[in-house]
Amino acid sequence: MDIKDIENIIKILKQNEVTEFELEQEGTRVKLARTPAGGYASVESRVDVVPAVQVSMPMVAGPMAVAAAPQEDLGRFVKVESPIVGTFYRKPSPDAELFVKEGDVVSKGATLCIVEAMKLMNEIESPTSGKIVKILGAEGKVVEFGETLFLIDPAA
Repeated sequence: MDIKDIENIIKILKQNEVTEFELEQEGTRVKLARTPAGGYASVESRVDVVPAVQVSMPMVAGPMAVAAAPQEDLGRFVKVESPIVGTFYRKPSPDAELFVKEGDVVSKGATLCIVEAMKLMNEIESPTSGKIVKILGAEGKVVEFGETLFLIDPAA
């Protein structure tokens, strides 16, 4: 499934005033839910297969690099990485509450953030239960594929 297929699905849903849609195909799951304002607020995409082509770009460490945490402690934390390139959002809408804050205790499967890619909102879920030790993604900034967004202490 490529982006053109998803764009066509959205166009058909708008024309027929469909408010929710879910599709799973070839290891990819897409869920669309239309907001009362008419936009699509929540899109989930999970790809269980490795992309055929991966573009690698050099990463430049910023002020919020993983090195901010004590180096010897990093091994005990679970890293939550971005599965795609996109824009990082800590809340579902500008006027909503944050999904999580540093120090929060989360359950496995809890939504931590959204990464928007090509107008699709991808909910990033916690791979484990534990305490949010560090949030490395910056609100409204682009994140790269494989970039660490959160550090979770599963022992907490």
